[in-house]
Amino acid sequence: MTLKTTVDEILKKKNRSLSWLAVEMDKTFDGLKLSLVKGSIKYNDIVSMSAILNVSPNVFFEQDKAAVKEGTGPGESETEYASLKNDLRNCRELSAALKDQLKDKEKIIGLLTKD
Repeated sequence: MTLKTTVDEILKKKNRSLSWLAVEMDKTFDGLKLSLVKGSIKYNDIVSMSAILNVSPNVFFEQDKAAVKEGTGPGESETEYASLKNDLRNCRELSAALKDQLKDKEKIIGLLTKD
């Protein structure tokens, strides 16, 4: 459910329009509508909107529980963990190789400065 849909439902229950909300928030109708559609509304505007509509700010962030559960399965976590573990191993190997290169360069600099 989009932010605009959520706000529209709340306004419908309160028998108010989006233009009324825009005036109450001291915003232009088009600006408020665009920020709701794009989901680019500012935090302060969400707090103001929740106070004007007499609802908790949490109402604007509730998600479909099925969609939330869908992305947090144990198989996905294990796959992500294995990927991160592999990335960590690769970074350690790269770090060791770079440290060896640095030691070699320091030896070369030391030999060149002795002359």
